[in-house]
Formats: sequence, C-alpha cells, structure tokens
Amino acid sequence: MGYDRGKQLFSSPHRLALLRELRSQPADTQSLTDALSISRVTVQRHLNRCSKLGWIRKVDGRYELTPVGKHACEAATAFLDRLSVLGEYEDIVHTLAAVDDSFDPLLLADATISVAEPSNPHEPIIHYRNTVTEAATDSIRGILPVFSELLTEVHRDLLKSEVETELVVTQSVLEAAPPDATDIPSDSFGLYVIDEPLEFGLTLFDETAVVGTYDEGTFVSCIESTDPAFREWVVAVYEGYRERASRVPLEVTADPDCVVQSGSDSAE
Repeated sequence: MGYDRGKQLFSSPHRLALLRELRSQPADTQSLTDALSISRVTVQRHLNRCSKLGWIRKVDGRYELTPVGKHACEAATAFLDRLSVLGEYEDIVHTLAAVDDSFDPLLLADATISVAEPSNPHEPIIHYRNTVTEAATDSIRGILPVFSELLTEVHRDLLKSEVETELVVTQSVLEAAPPDATDIPSDSFGLYVIDEPLEFGLTLFDETAVVGTYDEGTFVSCIESTDPAFREWVVAVYEGYRERASRVPLEVTADPDCVVQSGSDSAE
C-alpha cells in the first residue's frame, strides 16, 4: 500500500509541488496554475487524482489538504530531503552513522558544512577556528581525537578567560600534548581519556554544536549548527563517551610552567 501511494505521488514532479502549494494555504485552480507554471488542464488532472486518493478536498471553490494529505506531503518532503543530504554528504553520514546508528541525515539539513577539497584542504579547520574565535559561551565540552597545535591555539584565549572547559581525548592525544598549566586554569578544566579510536571530534558551546570528521587523522569536514535537535544529538554522543572515559587528575606543580598528570610519569 505504501509503495503504491508513493508511485502515485512521485509519478509526476508536479503532484508533490501541488501538495506543497496547498500546504501553505488553500487555493483555486487558477492560483495553482499560476504558481506551478503548468497548464490548467494538467493542474486539474492532478487535482482530480489527489482528490481520489483522499489527499485534498474542495471547500468553497478552493482546494485544501486533508489531514492525510498533510502527512503524505510531509513524509514525501522528508524522504526527498534525506535523499538529497545522502547524495551531497554521503561520507559525512557514513562517519556519523558509525558513531551512532540512529543518526538522522536530516539533522544536517540546516547545518553549515565545510568539506576539505583539493583546491582548499584547510577549509574545515578555518571554519572551526572562526567558530571558536567568535563563540560567546560560558562553557565548552569537547571530544578531541587527534593532537593539533592549531586546535590547541584556537582554544587558548577561551581557557585564559576561564571558560569552563571539559575535554575527552584519546590516549595518544594525552601522551602527545600534556596540558600546560600556564594556559589552562586547573579549577576550570576537566580532562578525560578514552581508550577508543575516534574518527570524529565535537565541540559543544552554550547554543552551538560543532562536529568534525577525520580521515586517518586528517580533519576533512566541519559541521556547525544551532538546531536544537542537532545539538541534542551531539550532547547525547558526548555524554556517552565521557561516561566511558576516565578522569585525569591534574596537579599544578611549584613550577608555573608545568602540570603533572596524577598517576603518570610524564610532566612538561
């Protein structure tokens, strides 16, 4: 039944366009003809078919969607939007679905996305740096899968301003870049280490969520969104990883230029 209804809806691109027009407001045949830029005969044929399917009805000389028609229009629109996102961002969806198999590609629909291209391989990191630099936030939570001097640099001013910061890092990041006490106030910084390989990173600001995908340690895409549903998904992912991570106690030594990881032999 569902497949048959789908064939009826997608048998002509004008049929869904007609439903979308009526989703905004009721309209008569002439208004629909003008809006869709097709012949009046074609419009009337689609109206008759949609009426038989129970998707529209005529009230006081104008057509309007029925409740079933509204759901059919919304379902078809969401379906096409998902296909569009999958077509444009297939690699990103593949990575994020590996992080959480419940990931909905539609969460990317309203996001700002930068992807590394041969002509501009640094676009994602530039995007991320600008986002952090312009952020107005009281707290930051993040997952850092690889050590990068640039990523450390862009957070330094926020850390110096004592923005409350919490990071989950891999063991390799912890070993490559022990935190520096001069730049990181220990009372506003929490560090967690997780023993899992990661092909993504994320940063949560007060209102914005940013996700980065990696390919063999190279930052290949940056996804930024203020959409509450996207941020909610990122929060859930972050909290899941933090729960599996171990807190790294930090102790500031008498030397103001170094910090010791408690239980570790390394210090810088």
